[in-house]
Amino acid sequence: MEAEETQLLLGIYALVAWFSLYLLIAGVLRMWAAHLPYAHRALITESCVSGVQGVACASVGVATVIACRRDVMGEKFAPAVYYAFIGMAYFVYDLWAMYRSHIAKLSEPEYTVAGVVSYVKKHLLMIVHHLTIVIVFFPTMVYYSPMGHFFLGSFFCTELSTPFVNARVILSRFGYKNSKVYVVNGVLMMIVFLICRIALFPVMYIAYLSQQTTASSHIDALLSIPLTCHLSCLLVLLPQIYWFGLMVKGAVIVLKAGSSEADKDD
Repeated sequence: MEAEETQLLLGIYALVAWFSLYLLIAGVLRMWAAHLPYAHRALITESCVSGVQGVACASVGVATVIACRRDVMGEKFAPAVYYAFIGMAYFVYDLWAMYRSHIAKLSEPEYTVAGVVSYVKKHLLMIVHHLTIVIVFFPTMVYYSPMGHFFLGSFFCTELSTPFVNARVILSRFGYKNSKVYVVNGVLMMIVFLICRIALFPVMYIAYLSQQTTASSHIDALLSIPLTCHLSCLLVLLPQIYWFGLMVKGAVIVLKAGSSEADKDD
């Protein structure tokens, strides 16, 4: 009981910390980047906080995977549990941060019914993704999953791509969209995203099957996994595939534009 109370308090403190970090960065941008439109500053602020969370989460994820790799079904790693509550606090905060960015882009008054409806329509997939992680994924992985923390750490590792995604947004808003740094970051973003957010899922299953010795076959071993685990993986994976598709589509557009410019120069 004491551990659960500590975890809950940690989540509350983390929530305050995420909001405070957002307000701190927003204040710095008001002083040092006042020339940028408010919508740009709001998005940069959201991206900076997201980048911090991505680095922290991925670091805990890598440490957890390394600590639990020899026994993926049984090994536990306490820091992973505590960071789960920090992560839940972040996703709750991020729903508010995304709303702030959305409203800033529309130049509408904050906290209106029309603004909320517009936000939900525009970001429905991301909202469902966040709520699924907070309400279903983290509680299931921390309290109800019979598996070790290797898998929780693996999910944390999906955040390895987040700093690249946010760097892309920040570079764009600061006017570096046509720079080589932006292009290199975009390539790295797609590679890391593919590895850490899509390829990671079959890797987790392979790691499980490689150490599963009680079942008579791999199929029986897969069937022995609780349905909630499969559904959690699917709910997290499907948005990743969709977003990666958008990245590929954007990259194709940029390449076609570059080819057209080259043809004109010739």
